[in-house]
Amino acid sequence: MTQTPTNPVPVSAFRRTPLSARGEPMVWLTGGALVVCLVMIVGLVGMIVTHGLTTFWPRPIERVTLNSGEVFLGVRTDEAANPPSVLFRTGNRDIGREPFRWVPQADIASVETPPEAVLVEREAWSVWLGVPQRALAIDESGERVLAEGPGPVMDFIRAEHAPARARRAEIERLKRQDLGRINHRLEAERLKVRQAELASARGDGADDRMSVPAFIIVLNAVVALLVATVALGRGLDGHTGGASGGRRGRLIRVGRMTCAALAFAGIVALFIHAPWRGGGLTPKALDGLHAQVAERETVLQAEYDRVLETIRALETEDARIRLVIVEPTGGRFAPVRQIEPNSPLTLSQVVRVVDANAMDLGDKVGVFFARWWEFLSTSPREANTEGGVFPVIVGTVMLTLLLTVTVTPLGVIAALYLREYAGQGVVTSTIRIAVNNLAGVPSIVYGVFGLGFFCYTVGAFVDTGPAHEVRLPPVWWWGGLGVGVVAMIAAYACGVWARPMPGTAPSTVQVWLRWCGRALWAVAIVLAVVLVVRTPFFDGFFEARAADGSPTFGSRGMLWAALTLALLTLPVVIVSTEEAIASVPNSMREGSYGCGASKWQTLRRIVIPGALPGILTGAILAMARGAGEVAPLMLVGAVKLNQDLAVSTQAPFLHLDRSFMHLGFHIYDLGFQSPDSQAARPLVWTTTLLLLVIVISLNLVAIVIRARLRARLSGPTV
Repeated sequence: MTQTPTNPVPVSAFRRTPLSARGEPMVWLTGGALVVCLVMIVGLVGMIVTHGLTTFWPRPIERVTLNSGEVFLGVRTDEAANPPSVLFRTGNRDIGREPFRWVPQADIASVETPPEAVLVEREAWSVWLGVPQRALAIDESGERVLAEGPGPVMDFIRAEHAPARARRAEIERLKRQDLGRINHRLEAERLKVRQAELASARGDGADDRMSVPAFIIVLNAVVALLVATVALGRGLDGHTGGASGGRRGRLIRVGRMTCAALAFAGIVALFIHAPWRGGGLTPKALDGLHAQVAERETVLQAEYDRVLETIRALETEDARIRLVIVEPTGGRFAPVRQIEPNSPLTLSQVVRVVDANAMDLGDKVGVFFARWWEFLSTSPREANTEGGVFPVIVGTVMLTLLLTVTVTPLGVIAALYLREYAGQGVVTSTIRIAVNNLAGVPSIVYGVFGLGFFCYTVGAFVDTGPAHEVRLPPVWWWGGLGVGVVAMIAAYACGVWARPMPGTAPSTVQVWLRWCGRALWAVAIVLAVVLVVRTPFFDGFFEARAADGSPTFGSRGMLWAALTLALLTLPVVIVSTEEAIASVPNSMREGSYGCGASKWQTLRRIVIPGALPGILTGAILAMARGAGEVAPLMLVGAVKLNQDLAVSTQAPFLHLDRSFMHLGFHIYDLGFQSPDSQAARPLVWTTTLLLLVIVISLNLVAIVIRARLRARLSGPTV
């Protein structure tokens, strides 16, 4: 019989859950963090878009009268609250005025927007603010007035401005293309003579090459060994002579490797001896070359003079039409140049005349898009604070594409070896740790490495070959080549004989042979590097230019910048590719092996296609990081101004030795190195917006390709 407790314990209808067991606070915390991140990203992008898009919108031109009686024209660009003041863009820098001027609100007596006021965008000295008065024609007969008054002068400008700008563009085209082409050919002729002089002074083909008998002996030995090896292989195939099939196959493989190594040595000897190249020119032949080059230079100089005469005729016609645009403060007009203050500017010097106060909305939209087109399609001017950024866009896109093409294969190959071929041990783990640590190295360190290794070491070697004090004597070099060939043959033989028969464990001798083969391969690789770096038979591809103090690849350029950024972004590609390879199911590998496929066939047909979306993800991340880097580029290639693009119509069409302009470096230059920071500030936002659009566009292209590959690999669903 159970007893009923006299005082039962009350049971609560709701059990209290500990605060640590509740998930709602963490949900709110993570959701709030996500909202904060999104707000910061959207705010940053919104700020860039807002400031970047409003840079080229035409603003009213104000006539400001101060309490002191001074009158000037300006465009309101900014305001300050403490103390209350207004920043006006006043322009007219070539007559000693401050291009931007802060004016306290208390000093302003009146502000007007006169309809006759104009803002003149010029080729040089930035903008001019004034009132059009006359259009003149100046020639030998004197000065004639073509139009007078603000309205007629503006009508004259609208009618004659396009032909004047076309004439100026033709002058620039003749200077850059025709004269540039002639100068390029003249420089090529001069370098041809210079190279011949250097070769004759050095005595090419006499002492540092192999003699003809020695070359013939080596070539005959190679042919004899080739025939003997082939005969040996065929004989072993037909007559076992008591040897097993495995031994016969190993002998045949070693013989083929011997034949290939000796043939390689013979090809090297043939290339170095180069009987078709001959030696240095004799004094008589050198004199004949001088005469031929002088004749061609005479023809080129005559062509140069004809083009120059055409340019001068166009410049005479271009200087005939002048504009008198007067500013109200001192009554001075815009001069043709600072050293000629009494000569009005030419019509072709005017890029655009903006009468913002007389424009309707449609005219302002037209000016807005015209400025954007100029920004995207022309070159910079006025210390990058005016004009366009076309060379900057070309340099940025080319560098990003070259970086991606370089880093993606390297990263994929390294990741494949680490994941699929390398033994998972201490060495492999150490390499992975080193790769991950490289991702955190400051980018300026990569820039210093690129400058020292690529520009000053590899580039100098490409230009002039190794320094004379480090070159090996020819006898020592040929001896090293012989030792290297023997080491390669022995290493391959050790590797072949170190493989145990299928189904058997390796013996002690085979283990030792395996280690000996690895050591011999290391010796062969070290000898190969030494023979290349200290060869006495290579004098560079651009010796003549380097001798005149103008290195080609021995200085900063597009190629070295791309390789430096490739090293910087290589850890990103390796890590993402390893993760993508690891995500491929092992069942797919096992199915491939079960069908009789080899490891390489499995990698090529199963693993790499399955990991391709992840590989493209690594390429996208590398592209995004490399496109925005600035610090390494300041050391290895990017410059403030370079109108010569890395792509041109002149052979070899892709000039990877040239320095280039980059949007990231351009933003830094505008924001911190510009002589007119106020004028450059709006362009900082616009250039940042452009960089953002380019990076997003390149990433979107890669994302679309990745999505199509992923859809193709997933296949149709049933």
